Amino acid sequence: MDCLHAPAGVIVLRTECLLAWVLPYGARLMQLFWLRGSRGPRPLTLGFADPHAYAQDRAYLGAVCGRYANRIGEAALERDGQRYPLDANTPHGHCLHGGSGGWSEQLWAVASQTADALTLALDSAHGDMGFPGRCQAQVTYRLNGARLLWQAQARVDRDSPLNIVQHSYWNLDGQPDLRGHRLQVDAQRYHPVDARELPLAAAPVAGTCFDFRAGAGIAPGCVPQLDAAMVLDGAGGALRRIARLQAGGLAMDVHTDRPYLHVYASANLRTTAPPLGVAHGPGAALCLETEDMPNGPALGADVWYGPHRDYQHTLTLDFSEAA
Repeated sequence: MDCLHAPAGVIVLRTECLLAWVLPYGARLMQLFWLRGSRGPRPLTLGFADPHAYAQDRAYLGAVCGRYANRIGEAALERDGQRYPLDANTPHGHCLHGGSGGWSEQLWAVASQTADALTLALDSAHGDMGFPGRCQAQVTYRLNGARLLWQAQARVDRDSPLNIVQHSYWNLDGQPDLRGHRLQVDAQRYHPVDARELPLAAAPVAGTCFDFRAGAGIAPGCVPQLDAAMVLDGAGGALRRIARLQAGGLAMDVHTDRPYLHVYASANLRTTAPPLGVAHGPGAALCLETEDMPNGPALGADVWYGPHRDYQHTLTLDFSEAA
């Protein structure tokens, strides 16, 4: 794969260890390549070979999801006696990842660019997908040696919930599925979901497919179940290491300042266009979405921002060769 010659419209970032392709449409990480090792450039995420294919993508491959990622039940907000109907884009009538025209479907502007860093900006109007307030957002992709830093910042001029998420699908060994992967997560509890895909009360991970405390493989029988938020150890707001994914002699350490990690083993993924990297299919890759509470506005979570409170979310991924 000639990772040095990206398709037209794709922005390339590079260090001695990593090379990133970033697409302004949806602020997407189109592909991240590992440049070290005997295997040569290795694609680490799922993507499409043709950038134009993302216009028909419904799996949020590599996208920035917002204004509020994950689900908002009944596609509605209530605040100070006012109700805000949102765009309902799921069969259950919820608002998923900001709605059908959410931030993953919008063209972000290039705010700044260097050889190893890119900042993209989006101006989301009051009423965009039903959300209140004008929201001015930026996301940054920055490479530093073997580290990818992703950071989201946003300012909104009236109270609005925000949960901005980076939604890449990781496959570190280039195999057709996740059976060669091992995941460790610092989480004692997770939120099972009900029949309408909304989170229930937190439950212990012990004895479930979500027990990654000591590290475990991704069992094929668990792939359909792995689609829920895990309650991370440590205080949200503090950047700390929360997970490690390993496969094919490569490790990826995940650090975040968010309180939850949504683990999704791509059970519903289907091929829709020629891939960039591993072919798309059920269980082909793992989403590790650092986030706030799914359905947070309805559950009383501290997810509202406004003129006196800006939003910030930091995610770092550190790559290293592993035995």
